[in-house]
Amino acid sequence: MKFCLPDQKIISDPLLGLINISEFLPLIDVPEFQSLAFKYQLGLAFLLFPSATHTRKQHCFGAYQRTKTLMRYWTRNNMVTKDQARTVRAYALYHDIGHGPFSHTVEPLFDLLPKSKRTALRADDAMALEIVRGLRKKIESVGVDFKLFYDLCQHKNPLYLAVHDKNLGMEKFDYLTRDAFYTVNEVPGVDYLSRYVYFIDKQVVVDEQAMDQARSIQAFYIKMSKHVYLRKKSAIIQRLIQKMAYEMVKDGISVNDIWKMTDFGLLGRFELSKNPLIRYYYSRLCSGQFPKTAMDFKYGQFLQVDKYREDKTMHIFGFDEETLNSMLAHPAITNLQSLAEIEKKVARIAKIPSEMVIVVPPMSHHRFIPEDIKVYGRDGRIVKLSDFYPDHFAAMAEYGRSHHLLRICAFAEYRDQLSKASEKIKDYFLSFIR
Repeated sequence: MKFCLPDQKIISDPLLGLINISEFLPLIDVPEFQSLAFKYQLGLAFLLFPSATHTRKQHCFGAYQRTKTLMRYWTRNNMVTKDQARTVRAYALYHDIGHGPFSHTVEPLFDLLPKSKRTALRADDAMALEIVRGLRKKIESVGVDFKLFYDLCQHKNPLYLAVHDKNLGMEKFDYLTRDAFYTVNEVPGVDYLSRYVYFIDKQVVVDEQAMDQARSIQAFYIKMSKHVYLRKKSAIIQRLIQKMAYEMVKDGISVNDIWKMTDFGLLGRFELSKNPLIRYYYSRLCSGQFPKTAMDFKYGQFLQVDKYREDKTMHIFGFDEETLNSMLAHPAITNLQSLAEIEKKVARIAKIPSEMVIVVPPMSHHRFIPEDIKVYGRDGRIVKLSDFYPDHFAAMAEYGRSHHLLRICAFAEYRDQLSKASEKIKDYFLSFIR
């Protein structure tokens, strides 16, 4: 008897073991997906955590495998159809396909575009839609409902939450686990929790039996924020990358061309740039010589916590909520062009070279605003996790606020001089809102 053996493509993953990617090989073997192998999931975090060189391609395979397992549960329990499950699996594979180099780090470049060319979507989401439209024939060739797939990419169909729910999405479970594995060498209990995640009444919910595990995952995310995502040095390095990318735009390279580069491609452009400022920053970056914080502007309620860190080269200023919110939301702080002018002004106040000053705005605040988790009770009611653990959510919100701050930094040789001008610099920033 002649056997017809299946043509299988299997990859090995350090966290999930063997992953069979055979069903979507045509989607994988395209340049747009393959380029994710040259984009690090955590950007330049490998400068702090040498093992954090995992890529968005690796993460997409992980999100795909986790979604594949979830869809098997949901199909078995009639929460989705087989066709829907297949489309959601494909969406998980492509959920990061629109990301640019160093991801959200260079996203503020899009604010430099004329208003007529901007989009209401986040840059990675807008680029993803453009890529997906161009790959329509490929997507349909593997038996995927393109209309549903496109709706998932636009977040119009609630099934996208299987992948992208802020608390219970499979891509969240994967990046949290993967990032932790390569940085703090811990693995949260997402595998157990994922077995109790359901799709009911067009909502992603967690079984009441797994409420404590859901709360633990949120607490673990706060831990990762503290030790990895919101690290001070990470924020400073990201701002340095922004400044170099902004110089490229000034040199005539379009924002869209920068966004289409890989991490390696952008770093290569920095290294070969004829712009002396880019070359200078890049040489300091490669030498591990990063700017140091001279001043922090933050909410006054957190001032006492950080007082022990204050010394003659580091000043921490506390402000009331209205004042700090107004300052951090001011257009001069949120726009790269005006931020560059602010850095020059700060340098003049401190009487140091302008290229030595780095002003670091808050990182994406919305990412760290806690979102409630819906809980499915055995009586059929859907309630909120905060109904059971209100203090837990209050603590998360407070942690996010503690990291909503402005940093004013300088390279080490000018940090003392910048610090000595801290009072004048504080008054300068307050002048924005007077």
